[in-house]
Amino acid sequence: MSLKDSLLNKLQTQTEHWSKQIEQLRAEADQKIAKAKDDQAEAEIEKEFSEKIQSLEDQVETARTKLGELRTSGEDQLDDLKKRIEEWLPSNTN
Repeated sequence: MSLKDSLLNKLQTQTEHWSKQIEQLRAEADQKIAKAKDDQAEAEIEKEFSEKIQSLEDQVETARTKLGELRTSGEDQLDDLKKRIEEWLPSNTN
């Protein structure tokens, strides 16, 4: 597998992981909201989960941008992109 393919695969895998986390958080939030005793509790749950979800959505968007850069990059740009991607990705994916 080429360096470019390896980096594309790594970014795509991480993006899919984050997308699944977003789905899980939304489902968990829906369950907690359904069990909430009042509007204030509901609002607190929504705030807590919306912050987590937004953070993950931002990560997914950044990953998509990096995927676009990677797809259009030439071989001469790969080492720099690899360094930037690996610094950005969570350490468990490097």
